[in-house]
Amino acid sequence: MANGFYEGKCHGNRILMKGDVDYLKGSYMLTFDDNRSSNGNNCYSDRTDKARQSFYAAYASPVTNDYVVPGKWYLLTYTYDGTNALLYVNCKLQAKGIIKNYDFSNSYDLFLGKMNNSQYPYWFNGLLDEIRLYNRPLTNNEISALCKLVPEKAKTGCDEKDIVPAKFDYAIKNCNTVSFKLSAATAANNLKTVHWYFGDGVTANKTSTVHSYSKYGKYTVKVITINKSGCADTATKEIILSKLNTDFTYSELSEPGKIQFKAKNKNESYTWNFGNKNSIKHEFAPVNLYTEPGNYTVQLTTENNIGCKDSIKKQINIVLPSAITKTSAQKETKIISAPKAPEIKLEKRAENLIQNVVVENETISISLYDNGIVDGDSVTLIFNNEIITKHQLLSNKPLTFILNIDRKREKNELAMYAENLGSIPPNTALLIINDGSKRYSINLSSSKSSNGTISFTLRE
Repeated sequence: MANGFYEGKCHGNRILMKGDVDYLKGSYMLTFDDNRSSNGNNCYSDRTDKARQSFYAAYASPVTNDYVVPGKWYLLTYTYDGTNALLYVNCKLQAKGIIKNYDFSNSYDLFLGKMNNSQYPYWFNGLLDEIRLYNRPLTNNEISALCKLVPEKAKTGCDEKDIVPAKFDYAIKNCNTVSFKLSAATAANNLKTVHWYFGDGVTANKTSTVHSYSKYGKYTVKVITINKSGCADTATKEIILSKLNTDFTYSELSEPGKIQFKAKNKNESYTWNFGNKNSIKHEFAPVNLYTEPGNYTVQLTTENNIGCKDSIKKQINIVLPSAITKTSAQKETKIISAPKAPEIKLEKRAENLIQNVVVENETISISLYDNGIVDGDSVTLIFNNEIITKHQLLSNKPLTFILNIDRKREKNELAMYAENLGSIPPNTALLIINDGSKRYSINLSSSKSSNGTISFTLRE
């Protein structure tokens, strides 16, 4: 809507301009002036013809004598299909021209309401309500559809008491479907027309409407209300539609086969299926016990408070310790009475004493397994400050050793040094101790800062 006219040199009024002057390659514009009414002499006259100003655009010259009326809203639509340059004013053809294969691109800034030229600034005096740029020419049907939504009878200068407040509420359902509704007071206030602009190029004209967005993102929604007197009001709100990205992690707990799962994001609801006929709902970090080894498909389905649903599946391999028999233990046993393993450089770490075990016999056997999920844990074992094995990958098959408990030592200690943390931190193992007829099961855990340690004491 123009409120007045520029009276400087050439009398131009730039609504939109890309290019610092209009003869630059790739430049384009929307404008109005008195060039047509002055037969091209507007730059040679100090008098501005305010009564006969015509809209035109890049390579589209006026073809009618419809002149700009101050205080009136206009919808300008400019299209170019590679040959025809057309300017429609309120869906009526106002200007046209022919130019073939013109490239509307340049490196200049896009200016609204002026031209970036100190000698010819062509200031626009008025209001711009909405600007859209398309990367294709609009069809005639699309142009006509735009006109049906233009509040042509809206007027300015209304008393505040006459204006209908354009207040509205919205609610998101099913993740990307949004219902919009004018407030009760607005809807009951003798409206004549309502125009919704959903921010994605789609429009509507009902007091309450539902719109489904095809993409996630941020949208600015605008509504224009007009009463029977032609007084208009506008309100905008920003809505954000975010995709629900479901994910989870899992880790081993102390008991073999006992796995802790944890959802990545906190949502309204969770449904877990652990792949072993166990399932649970509404738990953010559930625990599941696997009693049989094998591959399991774990699925997590989540839903948030606006109806977004998402699901993810992951395969985990559960490896439980094999049963130890005397035959298998004897085949895999290494007898270590006075360890003489080569020296390797180990970091100094804190000792985390997990348990003190009182044994009956001076000679005991130990077997070490990965605990629950074989995830590449690699360890070095240290007994009484001597390395007894290094670079050992833990699995469901036991690493078995014979240890001699030294009665003269104040303490006999076995430490598990984590060479890595595997794919599921921390580095964990199941330790089986055979002391004659007695058997102990202990869960060891080591990290990059501490060693899981077991202390042995001979019973007096």
